[in-house]
Amino acid sequence: MTRRYHVFVNADAGSVTETEQQTKEITDRFREAAVDATVTAVDPELLADAMRDVWESGTDAIVIAGGDGTVNCAAGVAVEVGMVLGVLPMGTFNHFAKDLGVPQDLAAAVEYLADAPVEAIDVGEVNGTVFVNNASIGVYPKMVGLRDAIRERHGWGKVRAVPVAVIGTLRRLPTHRLRLTIDDNATVTVATPFLFVGNGLFDQHGERLGKRTSLADHRLGVYVIATNSRLRLIANAITARVRGIDAAGATDRRAAEGLVVDSDDGAVEIALDGEPTELRVPLHFRSRAGALRVLATSTDRNGD
Repeated sequence: MTRRYHVFVNADAGSVTETEQQTKEITDRFREAAVDATVTAVDPELLADAMRDVWESGTDAIVIAGGDGTVNCAAGVAVEVGMVLGVLPMGTFNHFAKDLGVPQDLAAAVEYLADAPVEAIDVGEVNGTVFVNNASIGVYPKMVGLRDAIRERHGWGKVRAVPVAVIGTLRRLPTHRLRLTIDDNATVTVATPFLFVGNGLFDQHGERLGKRTSLADHRLGVYVIATNSRLRLIANAITARVRGIDAAGATDRRAAEGLVVDSDDGAVEIALDGEPTELRVPLHFRSRAGALRVLATSTDRNGD
């Protein structure tokens, strides 16, 4: 039986001509893969409603052609409705697509999605908002804010703006005093420039650092940097990259099913799948086991 997919392309990702060309190319690729695919460009602000309408009308899967920020929005809707989600990696970094095993080349990605079975994977959640990759407090959301300001001011792309934003962030390193309660254990207070909460546990070593071994281990990876020194923060990052997180003495890592983050501030800036926002404290994190259905050949990366 021929599969039916509805593919949504971010209409704000380029010019009208570029979007039309992209839509045509995706349509042709799915046709070659013997998939009945309807491809439409949509304003990101209208994506959630468009997804619900299409799913109610009937389709085998909703495929998102975009990056991690767009996928984050789509994943929240997919979890809410119970729809099947596919990802065409067309963003800057595409971390989620990579962890799903989706090839970065368009033709190969379409072939992958044409044959991929449906698997249930975990998502992270904080105060009712879903994230598929990670949530972070401290240096990362500050860097993203600076990056976006630089892009708006100079018209640069993300890759060009990031190094300048990193330098600006390190010049005035943000420090947050947070109270952490992991799995209802004793609360600890930390002063940290960087709290990272992963949807799943991340590999600790070498080239696989930053990649997940599984998308269905039902746990959050909690990582806290315990230094307020710029030089030690940089050295810690280099050590983690070269020798693994275990060798990076300033990093405390835990596996958790749930986490509560509180502070004396009324709200904190947090990045969810790379997109900065502000949430009221306390922040209640949890792992939602098997909450998202995706097109993927395997969600276990231990054998990679």
